[in-house]
Amino acid sequence: MDSQDTTAPRWTETADGLVATFQTGSMVRGLDFVTRVVDAAEAANHHPDIDFRYPKVTLTLISHDAGDTVTEKDHNAAREISAIADGMEIS
Repeated sequence: MDSQDTTAPRWTETADGLVATFQTGSMVRGLDFVTRVVDAAEAANHHPDIDFRYPKVTLTLISHDAGDTVTEKDHNAAREISAIADGMEIS
């Protein structure tokens, strides 16, 4: 599946998986975003790699259980995470 198939253009497919960086603007807002992403990841049982630094959060999605490839689960998670960011007005 091409990276353009995710609903948010901020995601790029790389050798490491689907990657997106979200500009949160503050540590508190970044932590709130990460907490919401973790809640969604727990519900889906599909967890991103999270790099949380002021003033941004970078997320990487890859299916380790599918041989470290990008799968539909990753694209679904990308759409869910993008919806969380959009709801928080995070770019």
